[in-house]
Amino acid sequence: MLAIGLRRALALGAAAASLTCFLLPPIADARQRYTRERERPQPTAEPAIRKPDGPVNIIVSLGSQRLWLYDKHGLVTTSIVSTGTAGFPTPAGVFAILDKEVQHYSNIYGGASMPYMQRLTMSGVALHSGVTTGRPASHGCIRLPHAFARHLFGLTGLGARVIIAPNEPVPQEIAHANLFARKPVTPVGPDDIDTSKPGVAAKAGGFDVQKGAATAGVGKITAWRTGVLQALPISVFVSKAEGKVHVRHGFRRLFEAPIEIADSDRPIGTHVFTALEFKDDGTSMRWISVSVPASSGEVAQTRKVSRASRNESEPMLPRSSGPPSTAAEALARVELPKEARDRISQMLSPGVVLIVSDHGHNREMRDNGTTDFVVLTR
Repeated sequence: MLAIGLRRALALGAAAASLTCFLLPPIADARQRYTRERERPQPTAEPAIRKPDGPVNIIVSLGSQRLWLYDKHGLVTTSIVSTGTAGFPTPAGVFAILDKEVQHYSNIYGGASMPYMQRLTMSGVALHSGVTTGRPASHGCIRLPHAFARHLFGLTGLGARVIIAPNEPVPQEIAHANLFARKPVTPVGPDDIDTSKPGVAAKAGGFDVQKGAATAGVGKITAWRTGVLQALPISVFVSKAEGKVHVRHGFRRLFEAPIEIADSDRPIGTHVFTALEFKDDGTSMRWISVSVPASSGEVAQTRKVSRASRNESEPMLPRSSGPPSTAAEALARVELPKEARDRISQMLSPGVVLIVSDHGHNREMRDNGTTDFVVLTR
């Protein structure tokens, strides 16, 4: 019996060895197969996106869940997005990129990762990498596919204009007599300047106080950020609601002045005019315009910006009656004081943005140097 069992065991062992040899390749073949697997060519690099030339405009459509980036030559690139859901809608209007971080962690949503973050408001709305489906899915931010978020981050700078609309507005070239043209700086004579020691000291002291107050309002600012903001072109905001023109540079107020708007009972709409480049004469400028329609035909009571703002509801802007002006009509209706127009014309450069709107200040537009003009159309 023992001999029979031993023979059976040996037979089973031989069969198992044969089966193993049949199922598994020789060691050399297995190593060769593993090596070939490791040596497979890596995925090809993502297609390069051309660098923008001149000022850029980013347009986000809430209706089609898509983003477009334009420069002075036209469309640079486009992508699907995911904006805010009904409970936390992405605000529509005119914004600017206020800050950028390659890796940002939300202080509103429990430290959630927001790679390639580009801030649009101080209440928590930003462009950033995230799960993107082409449908609303966020708490107000604009989510981008990761590869596109990385590309876009490298194509924009602080102050880049972002227009969020319910539809798909497209920049249009525009020429109009009321758009700014370069005006030489008026020479200042010695009699126009107070060069006395008390006068100089008073001006210097006043400037230091103003600069110190602004810096305290925004906290510690790096030399890099300060330099970037100082290099930005000016921004001009004509508000029908306030009857004023406001001018900012580097997110800080320069001056304001009263304006006149013809046919004041009629809505003027919201229009963004961007100076692209000087023409051959060196004084007139090439401009484009984008008109931003109101987002809803119904009057809502409040708009919640983010989860952290549940107790900070913001009054909605009233619905306008009648059709708003076209971009050209809006320019024709606005009359700026000569002094204000001259000052703006003297500071004209590519990248200057003129915003004309029915609306005025809102809780997203700060006066402490943290934001550029923010115009909410919803």
